[in-house]
Amino acid sequence: MSLNTAARFTAVLLFCSLLNKVVAQKGNINSLKLRIAQLEQKADYKKDTAWLNAINILAFTYSETNPDSSLLLLKDHGFYCRDADYILGEAAAYSNMGVAYYNKGDYTASIEKLNQSLKLCKEKKFATFLPKVLNNLGLTAMAQGNYSKALQYYYECLTAAEAVNDQNTEATVYNNIAIVNYYQNKLDDAEVNYKKFLDVSTQLHDSDGIVIANNNIGEVYLDKNEFIKAKQYFTSALTTARLSGSKRSMISATKNLGLLYFKIDSLDRAASYFKQAADFALETGYKPSACVALTGLAKTLHKQEKLNEALAYAQQALNMAQEMGQPQLMRDAYEVLAAVYESKGESMQALKHFQLFKQYADSLRNSEAERIGERLKAEFDFSKKELEFERKSLQQRWLTFSAFAALITALLVIFLVYRSRQKEKKANVVLHHQNELIEQQKKNAEATLEQLKATQKQLIQAEKMASLGEMTAGIAHEIQNPLNFVNNFSEVSSELIKELVEEVDKGNTDEVKAIANDLIGNLEKINHHGERASSIVKGMLQHSRSSSGQKELTDINALCDEYLRLAFHGLRAKDKSFNAKFETSFDETIGKVKVLPQDIGRVILNLINNAFYAVSEKKKTAGDSYTPEVIVSTKKINDNIEIQVSDNGTGIPQKALDKIFQPFFTTKPTGQGTGLGLSLSYDIITKAHNGQLKVETKEGEGTTFIINFPNSQV
Repeated sequence: MSLNTAARFTAVLLFCSLLNKVVAQKGNINSLKLRIAQLEQKADYKKDTAWLNAINILAFTYSETNPDSSLLLLKDHGFYCRDADYILGEAAAYSNMGVAYYNKGDYTASIEKLNQSLKLCKEKKFATFLPKVLNNLGLTAMAQGNYSKALQYYYECLTAAEAVNDQNTEATVYNNIAIVNYYQNKLDDAEVNYKKFLDVSTQLHDSDGIVIANNNIGEVYLDKNEFIKAKQYFTSALTTARLSGSKRSMISATKNLGLLYFKIDSLDRAASYFKQAADFALETGYKPSACVALTGLAKTLHKQEKLNEALAYAQQALNMAQEMGQPQLMRDAYEVLAAVYESKGESMQALKHFQLFKQYADSLRNSEAERIGERLKAEFDFSKKELEFERKSLQQRWLTFSAFAALITALLVIFLVYRSRQKEKKANVVLHHQNELIEQQKKNAEATLEQLKATQKQLIQAEKMASLGEMTAGIAHEIQNPLNFVNNFSEVSSELIKELVEEVDKGNTDEVKAIANDLIGNLEKINHHGERASSIVKGMLQHSRSSSGQKELTDINALCDEYLRLAFHGLRAKDKSFNAKFETSFDETIGKVKVLPQDIGRVILNLINNAFYAVSEKKKTAGDSYTPEVIVSTKKINDNIEIQVSDNGTGIPQKALDKIFQPFFTTKPTGQGTGLGLSLSYDIITKAHNGQLKVETKEGEGTTFIINFPNSQV
């Protein structure tokens, strides 16, 4: 199943969610039918609003899984509602018929019925029902490919929903606008609007909306081939669905995880998730998702060459799609069946099913061509409106220009009348020159300010790049170890595979199992050291890029340990003769703390580099009896986190202590420091993290920098 198809079913799921909740409150379909039967015992039940509402709810429930039954129920229902003077029920009946026709793929009939509902809502001022009808019209226009018309309905729907504080529909519309962005391949815009949908759903504590939003954002990342982010959002969706106990929501999240693992060729996991999704869907009676999951499972099993199982699931999916009359799902099922029969060597069956697949695919392509035609026509009409608007704007500009010319003429006449007043003229001339001088001075001052800002940004960037350069050599040393392990274990694994092939040829099963276990162990070690190298590269990238302004849960101890080693090896790379003892003392109870990791990393790296520089300078004059030493420690003190970087180096002169956090002040020789490191560090700790950066020093004996900031884990 394509992602566009997945997005369509997501829209339908959200489209139905509000009234489904009403159904859930009233009981299942059987109890609803029983209620209808009880109401029909009355003599004049067709004028009873309770019966009219019950029929509307049952018809809406059928509109997705069995639209023909829904339309049969609603055949004369609008007339019954009108006869009972229940106009809101009549509007709901037309809207439900529009939903049923939408799910059948008859978009022309859907628009006709929805417009009847819209007309009643506007005439009778049904403000609370109006947003839902507008949203349904947007969905139908979107299905036709008329995206400009769909967006017009959606934005009108947002205004109507805000007027009655209908936050549920507002959230739904953000989701549908995102789907339009998705169809237009505007993935960044789709991501933004899906996240608005997620924000509103979170505010409403709507677990279904949260699940759908996470699923949709995951689909965007899956389409971008950002598999890790996609997995995070799909997993979050599944977790929320499980906590809320919503099996229907679990179906979508589980199915999407199946799509993810299928796309990355993790076929066992893909099959597992597709099977779970199919079971959940069959259990809840949600046939469209069951059919999609079964088709995905069949594709996965076919790729695994489990042909009989693939054939069974594909046939089950086809039967279900035929029962629902869903041409897209039938096309997908026929495609899988044709592929499976071909792999089984049953050419006649393969040809038969391929022809059926082609028949449905051509039919859908024709429908798609009609939708594209509708979209192009809508865009052409929109362009004509734009040209008309530009023509009117040009006329308006000419009128404005004429008025302006008349104004200039009037001013000229006034100037000529008062020209005789020489003194006033001279005063005006002097005032005019003064204004020009003031304006020029203002422009000069603004230009100077902008130049200063640009220079400041360049200096700050130079400081960041300087710290990155110092770290690079350390990274080269640190990353070499895991890479050596990866290379060594890869060579060993290659030899083991050759042995495995030899033992397989001999039929020595026990030896094959032993070698396989060794290979598993080697692969685990390769993965471990690969992740280690990846974490080092990730740390470097985080350090080099600008802060996003978003705080993240960060392991402070790991951060300090990483930068201590990188700083040491960076200095060693520049000066092979340098050596120093370094130690750590970490409080393991700290856990993860919410900080700006790139910024905190820069602070720690800067302080550690300064410490190594201080002990290096002292080593040049102190002789062999002196042992350079740097200690990095962390401690949790009440609700605060404290980080200390200590050295036994040269210390800081007392006269310089008051200036060390000032921009451009440095104790290093000219050309060896920008004077911005401690200033930036001070701003990061005090302004961005509401903390303190202090220093304790004794000249000639050493220095300790102390970082203290509030502990935040939420």
